[in-house]
Amino acid sequence: MTAAAVCFLSLAAFAHGFRTTSGAARAPGTLRRNVVGKLRRDVVVCAAPLGSLTLVGAGPGDPELLTVAALRAIADADALVIADRLVSPEIRDLVRGELRVAGKQPGCAEKAQREIYSWCREGLEAGRRVVRLKIGDPFVFGRGGEEVLELREALGVEARVVPGVSACLAAPLAAGVPVTHRGAAHQLVVSTGYAKDGSSPELPPYDDARTVVLLMAVGRLRNIVEDCVGHRGFPTDCPALVVEQAATPRQRTVLGDLSDVADLVEAHEIKAPATVVFGAAVRALHGGAAHGLLDLPEPTGYSPVIDVRRPDVGRPPRLDVDGGIVRLGEVVNGTLCA
Repeated sequence: MTAAAVCFLSLAAFAHGFRTTSGAARAPGTLRRNVVGKLRRDVVVCAAPLGSLTLVGAGPGDPELLTVAALRAIADADALVIADRLVSPEIRDLVRGELRVAGKQPGCAEKAQREIYSWCREGLEAGRRVVRLKIGDPFVFGRGGEEVLELREALGVEARVVPGVSACLAAPLAAGVPVTHRGAAHQLVVSTGYAKDGSSPELPPYDDARTVVLLMAVGRLRNIVEDCVGHRGFPTDCPALVVEQAATPRQRTVLGDLSDVADLVEAHEIKAPATVVFGAAVRALHGGAAHGLLDLPEPTGYSPVIDVRRPDVGRPPRLDVDGGIVRLGEVVNGTLCA
């Protein structure tokens, strides 16, 4: 049994089982039965307590968009942090404890998921605080629910969950797209680009007042576009946008429509993590911008999403961790201040 200590409560009683009351040695068969009986009665298995598990949403990529709870969790110097490959390096740099990064490359996701479960089990059985760090929000196409069930059933561990800022909202925002906009969209559909069996999603029929946001879809964008135009009633001039590595210094955005967005993605070699947006809301703030790679203007004031992509612009005070207390600027009378 792993992570267990065997405690002998009565060594004297155990030793006594090797001899008869007259002092003579017992026969081998009797001795064997006696030893087993003594072990059953006098040996107690004392299982060491399991560690704790926290699923943490890392948001789209900008460390400034971490929740305070998420920052506390990854700044724990004693924690084992198991991160997805797509968690941004800026956020991984904030980890103070042991960091392991799962290599969820396309085509080997299941193998990587088994590795994640193995690492979680290892940490939990060693009594450690395990932090499972996932891009975006753990419960929005992040398999967070599956991981909760797996470790509950395998080890009886109940996970704590720290929500994260999901890319389904933050990535369009970072690209200048309001997913709802009066006169353009009063509905929002969010879908994954991959079903559990590896197939493409079946999107609802086209509605000109609806925004469609797709996560994990850039690798099969052309097939999705063909299905939307051929079977879902989407017009070829439906605005479309794809944002890569949203809210990081590496963000790139391509703007087009369903007639050319797949070509633009291939021409500019847009890769995961990327978020796809279809619908009239794509053009709400971009007006007559040309198709192609979008050069986003700097907004007025400070934006934790945009200014991380433009290092030449001054930044607000950074979040720091000091003695286990998360501070923005400084803490006054126990209040987190800017």
